[in-house]
Amino acid sequence: MTKWLGPVAICLAAAALPAVVHVPAHAQAAPSSPVTGNAASGGKLYYDHACYSCHGFNGETGARAFVPKWPATLATERSFIAFLRGRANVAPVQPSTSMPNYPVQSLSDLDARNLYAYIRTFKSAPPPLEKIPAMTQILDAARKPYTP
Repeated sequence: MTKWLGPVAICLAAAALPAVVHVPAHAQAAPSSPVTGNAASGGKLYYDHACYSCHGFNGETGARAFVPKWPATLATERSFIAFLRGRANVAPVQPSTSMPNYPVQSLSDLDARNLYAYIRTFKSAPPPLEKIPAMTQILDAARKPYTP
């Protein structure tokens, strides 16, 4: 089992590098459209509605990360609200993996604008590779000579 540690560590390190430092060509730039909501109020909504559970605390992590690959639904405030409202009368097939529905009765337009304003504060800020302890350990282990 341990004889594979070196090659496995190298493969893991190589697989992790593109995800940390490479942004695919099809990724959208961060939106730059006007924002009319209040980001501070939106931050409270982001946590109250547990958005972080799928999108992470900064949009970069979690099962449904959207930073730095901003989807079209986040391009403008209007497209974000349309996305929320367009799903309002459609029950998700798999609630555990689908975004919840947000009709105006559960999330007002003002709240949706505030939530959007908060989301728009997210920036892609991956740390340098040398500042990631697990990556450093993997790379250090991969550099050691193999001994059976």
